[in-house]
Amino acid sequence: MDLLGVWIINGYIIMKRFIITIAAALFAGLAFAQKEIPAGIRMEIAEVEQNEDEICSLFTYKDADGTYGYYLSVGRDRTFAEFTAGRTSGAIGWMDETCLCLGATADEAAASLDALLAMFDEPVGCSQEFKCRTPKLLEDVGEYSTATGTLVKIPLVGKRIRFEFGTGRKTREADLSKSTVKTMRSSLKLHRKLHPGQK
Repeated sequence: MDLLGVWIINGYIIMKRFIITIAAALFAGLAFAQKEIPAGIRMEIAEVEQNEDEICSLFTYKDADGTYGYYLSVGRDRTFAEFTAGRTSGAIGWMDETCLCLGATADEAAASLDALLAMFDEPVGCSQEFKCRTPKLLEDVGEYSTATGTLVKIPLVGKRIRFEFGTGRKTREADLSKSTVKTMRSSLKLHRKLHPGQK
Protein backbone atom coordinates (compact mmCIF):
# COMPACT_ATOMS: atom_id res chain seq x y z
CA MET A 1 0.00 0.00 0.00
CA ASP A 2 1.37 3.41 -0.92
CA LEU A 3 1.80 6.34 1.44
CA LEU A 4 -1.35 8.10 0.21
CA GLY A 5 -3.47 5.01 0.95
CA VAL A 6 -2.09 4.77 4.49
CA TRP A 7 -2.69 8.48 5.04
CA ILE A 8 -6.34 8.18 3.87
CA ILE A 9 -7.00 5.17 6.14
CA ASN A 10 -5.42 6.89 9.15
CA GLY A 11 -7.41 10.06 8.44
CA TYR A 12 -10.61 8.00 8.25
CA ILE A 13 -9.87 6.30 11.61
CA ILE A 14 -9.07 9.63 13.30
CA MET A 15 -12.25 11.24 11.89
CA LYS A 16 -14.35 8.27 13.02
CA ARG A 17 -12.94 8.48 16.57
CA PHE A 18 -13.55 12.25 16.61
CA ILE A 19 -17.21 11.83 15.61
CA ILE A 20 -17.75 9.08 18.19
CA THR A 21 -16.15 11.25 20.90
CA ILE A 22 -18.33 14.25 20.01
CA ALA A 23 -21.47 12.07 19.93
CA ALA A 24 -20.64 10.53 23.32
CA ALA A 25 -20.05 13.98 24.83
CA LEU A 26 -23.33 15.25 23.39
CA PHE A 27 -25.36 12.34 24.77
CA ALA A 28 -23.61 12.62 28.14
CA GLY A 29 -24.50 16.32 28.22
CA LEU A 30 -28.12 15.55 27.37
CA ALA A 31 -28.28 12.90 30.07
CA PHE A 32 -26.86 15.34 32.62
CA ALA A 33 -29.21 18.12 31.48
CA GLN A 34 -32.33 16.01 31.88
CA LYS A 35 -31.39 15.24 35.50
CA GLU A 36 -30.58 18.86 36.27
CA ILE A 37 -33.63 20.68 34.90
CA PRO A 38 -33.76 24.08 36.64
CA ALA A 39 -36.94 25.31 38.31
CA GLY A 40 -38.81 28.24 36.82
CA ILE A 41 -37.48 27.81 33.27
CA ARG A 42 -39.43 26.55 30.27
CA MET A 43 -37.60 23.72 28.54
CA GLU A 44 -39.00 23.94 25.02
CA ILE A 45 -39.61 20.78 23.00
CA ALA A 46 -41.23 22.32 19.91
CA GLU A 47 -42.72 25.58 18.64
CA VAL A 48 -45.11 26.17 15.74
CA GLU A 49 -46.20 29.47 14.18
CA GLN A 50 -49.67 28.82 12.78
CA ASN A 51 -49.79 32.23 11.09
CA GLU A 52 -48.42 35.73 11.66
CA ASP A 53 -49.62 36.07 15.24
CA GLU A 54 -50.61 32.60 16.49
CA ILE A 55 -47.81 30.75 18.25
CA CYS A 56 -47.97 27.36 19.99
CA SER A 57 -45.21 25.65 21.93
CA LEU A 58 -44.76 22.36 23.75
CA PHE A 59 -42.51 22.53 26.81
CA THR A 60 -41.70 21.09 30.21
CA TYR A 61 -41.61 23.16 33.38
CA LYS A 62 -40.55 22.53 36.96
CA ASP A 63 -42.01 24.65 39.76
CA ALA A 64 -39.96 25.81 42.75
CA ASP A 65 -41.49 22.99 44.85
CA GLY A 66 -40.20 20.38 42.37
CA THR A 67 -43.56 19.74 40.66
CA TYR A 68 -42.82 18.77 37.06
CA GLY A 69 -45.15 18.92 34.08
CA TYR A 70 -45.69 19.09 30.33
CA TYR A 71 -47.54 22.08 28.87
CA LEU A 72 -48.94 23.25 25.55
CA SER A 73 -48.82 27.02 25.16
CA VAL A 74 -51.51 28.45 22.88
CA GLY A 75 -51.42 32.16 22.26
CA ARG A 76 -51.35 35.26 20.12
CA ASP A 77 -48.42 37.62 19.67
CA ARG A 78 -49.64 41.17 20.30
CA THR A 79 -46.86 43.21 18.69
CA PHE A 80 -47.83 46.85 18.31
CA ALA A 81 -44.52 48.40 17.28
CA GLU A 82 -41.37 47.20 15.51
CA PHE A 83 -38.10 49.10 15.29
CA THR A 84 -34.72 48.94 13.58
CA ALA A 85 -31.64 50.84 14.74
CA GLY A 86 -28.54 50.07 12.72
CA ARG A 87 -27.96 46.33 12.99
CA THR A 88 -30.39 45.95 15.87
CA SER A 89 -34.10 45.27 15.39
CA GLY A 90 -36.85 44.40 17.81
CA ALA A 91 -40.51 44.64 18.68
CA ILE A 92 -42.65 45.98 21.49
CA GLY A 93 -45.69 44.03 22.60
CA TRP A 94 -46.81 41.06 24.64
CA MET A 95 -48.10 37.51 24.33
CA ASP A 96 -51.68 36.57 25.19
CA GLU A 97 -51.31 32.90 26.06
CA THR A 98 -52.59 30.08 28.15
CA CYS A 99 -50.56 26.98 29.01
CA LEU A 100 -52.66 23.82 28.87
CA CYS A 101 -51.64 21.24 31.48
CA LEU A 102 -50.85 18.02 29.61
CA GLY A 103 -49.66 15.93 32.56
CA ALA A 104 -46.74 15.13 34.79
CA THR A 105 -45.18 12.51 32.48
CA ALA A 106 -44.56 12.08 28.76
CA ASP A 107 -47.18 9.29 28.69
CA GLU A 108 -49.79 11.62 30.18
CA ALA A 109 -48.79 14.38 27.76
CA ALA A 110 -49.14 12.01 24.79
CA ALA A 111 -52.61 10.96 25.98
CA SER A 112 -53.63 14.63 26.35
CA LEU A 113 -52.45 15.41 22.81
CA ASP A 114 -54.36 12.38 21.52
CA ALA A 115 -57.48 13.69 23.26
CA LEU A 116 -57.04 17.06 21.54
CA LEU A 117 -56.70 15.30 18.18
CA ALA A 118 -59.90 13.33 18.88
CA MET A 119 -61.76 16.57 19.55
CA PHE A 120 -61.38 17.55 15.88
CA ASP A 121 -63.66 14.61 14.99
CA GLU A 122 -66.46 15.97 17.21
CA PRO A 123 -69.31 18.15 15.87
CA VAL A 124 -68.53 21.83 15.40
CA GLY A 125 -69.64 23.77 18.47
CA CYS A 126 -68.69 21.13 21.03
CA SER A 127 -66.63 22.49 23.93
CA GLN A 128 -64.54 21.27 26.87
CA GLU A 129 -62.95 22.75 29.94
CA PHE A 130 -59.16 22.42 30.14
CA LYS A 131 -56.90 22.81 33.15
CA CYS A 132 -54.38 25.52 32.37
CA ARG A 133 -52.02 28.11 33.77
CA THR A 134 -51.98 31.74 32.65
CA PRO A 135 -48.48 33.25 32.64
CA LYS A 136 -47.68 36.51 34.41
CA LEU A 137 -44.05 36.88 33.39
CA LEU A 138 -42.08 35.78 30.33
CA GLU A 139 -40.94 32.39 31.68
CA ASP A 140 -43.40 31.91 34.54
CA VAL A 141 -46.42 29.72 33.77
CA GLY A 142 -48.69 31.39 36.34
CA GLU A 143 -51.46 30.15 38.59
CA TYR A 144 -53.81 27.26 37.81
CA SER A 145 -57.05 28.14 36.06
CA THR A 146 -59.36 26.78 33.35
CA ALA A 147 -59.72 27.55 29.65
CA THR A 148 -62.70 26.68 27.48
CA GLY A 149 -61.91 25.04 24.15
CA THR A 150 -64.63 25.15 21.49
CA LEU A 151 -64.43 23.48 18.08
CA VAL A 152 -65.05 26.07 15.37
CA LYS A 153 -64.91 25.98 11.57
CA ILE A 154 -63.28 28.91 9.80
CA PRO A 155 -64.12 29.39 6.09
CA LEU A 156 -61.20 28.52 3.80
CA VAL A 157 -59.12 27.47 6.82
CA GLY A 158 -60.91 24.51 8.42
CA LYS A 159 -61.51 23.38 11.97
CA ARG A 160 -59.78 24.95 14.93
CA ILE A 161 -60.08 24.56 18.68
CA ARG A 162 -60.66 28.10 19.93
CA PHE A 163 -59.53 28.60 23.52
CA GLU A 164 -61.01 31.34 25.69
CA PHE A 165 -59.06 32.21 28.81
CA GLY A 166 -58.81 35.06 31.26
CA THR A 167 -55.88 37.45 31.55
CA GLY A 168 -56.59 39.83 34.38
CA ARG A 169 -60.06 41.25 33.81
CA LYS A 170 -60.12 40.46 30.09
CA THR A 171 -61.02 37.32 28.16
CA ARG A 172 -58.63 36.38 25.35
CA GLU A 173 -58.84 33.91 22.47
CA ALA A 174 -56.28 31.72 20.71
CA ASP A 175 -56.78 29.00 18.09
CA LEU A 176 -55.17 25.58 17.73
CA SER A 177 -55.08 23.64 14.45
CA LYS A 178 -55.08 19.88 13.99
CA SER A 179 -51.78 19.99 12.08
CA THR A 180 -50.16 21.82 15.01
CA VAL A 181 -51.32 19.13 17.45
CA LYS A 182 -49.93 16.44 15.13
CA THR A 183 -46.60 18.26 14.96
CA MET A 184 -46.48 18.49 18.75
CA ARG A 185 -47.30 14.77 19.03
CA SER A 186 -44.42 13.89 16.67
CA SER A 187 -42.06 16.24 18.51
CA LEU A 188 -42.97 14.59 21.82
CA LYS A 189 -42.17 11.14 20.37
CA LEU A 190 -38.75 12.39 19.23
CA HIS A 191 -38.15 14.04 22.61
CA ARG A 192 -38.86 10.73 24.38
CA LYS A 193 -36.34 8.91 22.18
CA LEU A 194 -33.65 11.52 22.86
CA HIS A 195 -34.41 11.62 26.62
CA PRO A 196 -35.32 8.06 27.58
CA GLY A 197 -34.67 8.65 31.29
CA GLN A 198 -36.93 11.67 31.57
CA LYS A 199 -40.44 11.36 33.02
